[in-house]
Amino acid sequence: MSQGSFISALFCRYQRDLQRFIARKFGDASQAEDIVQDAFHNLLRVDDLESLENPKAYLYQAASNLALNRIRSQRYQTDYLQSLKEGEGLSVCLERQVSAERDLVEISRTLALLPEKYRRTFEMSRVEGKTYSEIAEAQGIAVSTVEKHIIRALKFLRENLPEERAN
Repeated sequence: MSQGSFISALFCRYQRDLQRFIARKFGDASQAEDIVQDAFHNLLRVDDLESLENPKAYLYQAASNLALNRIRSQRYQTDYLQSLKEGEGLSVCLERQVSAERDLVEISRTLALLPEKYRRTFEMSRVEGKTYSEIAEAQGIAVSTVEKHIIRALKFLRENLPEERAN
């Protein structure tokens, strides 16, 4: 069985249950779909899928880790914004703002190189915060096509942006 067929079979078998698991465990159904998609994307980067003793356990652990990372990131952002409100770190804030603006220019340039269908799908998901179902409906395509567009866009960004910005 090819790697793509194997991952596709895993996706068909576990995607919905994994999405419900993440939504229930971390209390955020709106982000569960993206987290599960990212877990499957991580599976694409495994060199030897046949070496995985339990692909289901790998997926659940990967999705749990991604969800935890997202929660930590959100907490960090919230704490950081709170510290700014309290007047701390203004010089650091300015440095980060300048750096972030440079990063946005670089990311925008890279996104502009993507074919329109992938770029639009990616922007609807990551910028506008739409679910894959909403994107599929708006574009008149299947959810699986939305997933493929997101995977291709992420792969393109990882290949074309410096490592610290691609994640």
